[in-house]
Amino acid sequence: MTEEYSNIEQVELAIQAAERMVGQATMSMDQQQLENATRALAEARRQLEQAKLMKLNDHLLQYSSSRINRLSHQVEEERD
Repeated sequence: MTEEYSNIEQVELAIQAAERMVGQATMSMDQQQLENATRALAEARRQLEQAKLMKLNDHLLQYSSSRINRLSHQVEEERD
């Protein structure tokens, strides 16, 4: 497995984890789950920023960034 593929996979896994946590948090409206979702999103962003530094596939990075932004917006809507 190449390092580029591994980094892309890390980003994807982090986003998938964040998606699951955001889904659970928005269904339950539990404050602790919202905090956990926020932490998962921060981790996904961190993974994405590392991938950007390695100049990975721009299309994939843009797509991943839009997914993270959509999830962040979902969490913010639930907090309001």
